[in-house]
Amino acid sequence: MPTSNSAGRGHDNPVFVHQSLPESIHALLRKRILNNEIPAGAPLLEVSLAEEFGVSRTTIRAAIRGLQAERLVEVTPRRGTMVTRMSETDVLEVCFARYLLESVALRVLSPKDRRLLADRMDVVVAEMGSCADKGDMAGVVEADTSLHRQIVEASGHPLIVDMWSSLNGQMGSLMRSALDRQQIGLREAVGMHEQLVTAFREFPRRAVETALHEHYVRSERRKS
Repeated sequence: MPTSNSAGRGHDNPVFVHQSLPESIHALLRKRILNNEIPAGAPLLEVSLAEEFGVSRTTIRAAIRGLQAERLVEVTPRRGTMVTRMSETDVLEVCFARYLLESVALRVLSPKDRRLLADRMDVVVAEMGSCADKGDMAGVVEADTSLHRQIVEASGHPLIVDMWSSLNGQMGSLMRSALDRQQIGLREAVGMHEQLVTAFREFPRRAVETALHEHYVRSERRKS
């Protein structure tokens, strides 16, 4: 068993803190997949991973189940576990659902509310930019989730937040799939969010809703 300060020989050697062993291994494998260290189509072999981390295959299976729930891997009886990407149809569906929920949240915000929200979003975009500069796709995903969560939380409606949060588990897979298909880099993804923040700060509500639609739906259809 790896100790609290050693794991994943030859890689990041992350510190496993306040997580179960399967959760820690899941987090590391997730980061490798999102950062394309393990590309689409690559197999995840239980025996090799168990040897690398010094854990049982049962622990590896538990970690893989988490990746499967996030649609980052596909598990089939004969082929085993393969890193996968979301289909274009699935990406469009998730994007449209997020757009609908965020546009509803937007409608209850005053111009002053939107400007204050934009200030908070700016902080997250700066963090996203820092992650992009380091090539940290997993960090960009976390920042994206945080930024868009602020939009739905600003509505003051917990049910909308809960509905929106139910889609979070697939955001890593969605962003990795979308960037691969659109052939854009992390820095360009940051720029798209900078444009969205500008819209929230400066545009009237209908124009902000159009910008949000462009961010989620039109850009995805145009580049697919």
